[in-house]
Amino acid sequence: MNLKNLLEESLPTYITTLPYSKIKTKFRPFLVKEEKKLLILEETSNKKEIYNGIIEVLNSCYSDIDFTKIPIFEVEYCFLKLRAKSVGEIITPKITCPETKENHIVEINLNNLELKCKEQNNIIDVGKNLKIKLKYPTVNDIPEDTSNINDLIANCIVYFESSEEKVEASNFTKEEIVDFLDHLTVKYYENILNFFENMPTSPIEIFYQTTDGVKRSIILKNLKDFFT
Repeated sequence: MNLKNLLEESLPTYITTLPYSKIKTKFRPFLVKEEKKLLILEETSNKKEIYNGIIEVLNSCYSDIDFTKIPIFEVEYCFLKLRAKSVGEIITPKITCPETKENHIVEINLNNLELKCKEQNNIIDVGKNLKIKLKYPTVNDIPEDTSNINDLIANCIVYFESSEEKVEASNFTKEEIVDFLDHLTVKYYENILNFFENMPTSPIEIFYQTTDGVKRSIILKNLKDFFT
C-alpha cells in the first residue's frame, strides 16, 4: 500500500470554468504542505513574491492552467475559490472605516464571489493618429519595484500603431517605452491609467455599523482587501 497514492486518490475534486479566460479546469483543495507555504507568505510585504508563492500553490492544485499567463485578477479569483474549498467559505477580515477610522471584523462568504468582467477597449489613443494596444497584467508583468506604475504599463503594451505603421513593443527597450510614457500629455496618460483602473474585479460590498450609530458599507475587491 502506497499511502501517498492512497491520499491523492481520496482527495475531492471540483470542476470550474474561469470567468474571463473561459478555461475549463478541475482543482483539488490545497494540502497542509501548501498551506504552510501560504502562511510563510504572510511574513513578506513584497507583492511579486506573494504572487509567485500563490501561483506555485495554484499550479499544484489546478489542472491545465499556466497561472503565469492569465491576468492577475483571475489569479486572485482562483485563489479565493481554492481557499473556500480548502479551508472554508467564511473569512473574517479586519477593515478600517474610511470615515471614522474605526476597525471592524466583518464576515465574508467566498461562495458569493463573482468576477465582474466589464467590457472595455484595449486600443488606447495616446496622441494624434497614435494608438497603443494594452493587455491585462500577468504575474510576469509585475516589476520588482511594484510602486513603479510605468514599468508595469510598459510590460503590458503589445504594440504601437500610427497612421503609417504598427510596431510591436518588443522592438523597443523598457527604457525607451518608459521614456515614451513620461512624454505623454496628462490626458493621454490618464487614458492608459483608466484601462488598468477598470480591470475586472471580484467586489463584495460589506455592511457594518460604526459607534456613532451610522450604517455604512465598504467594497472589497482585491486579494489584499480580503486578508488584511
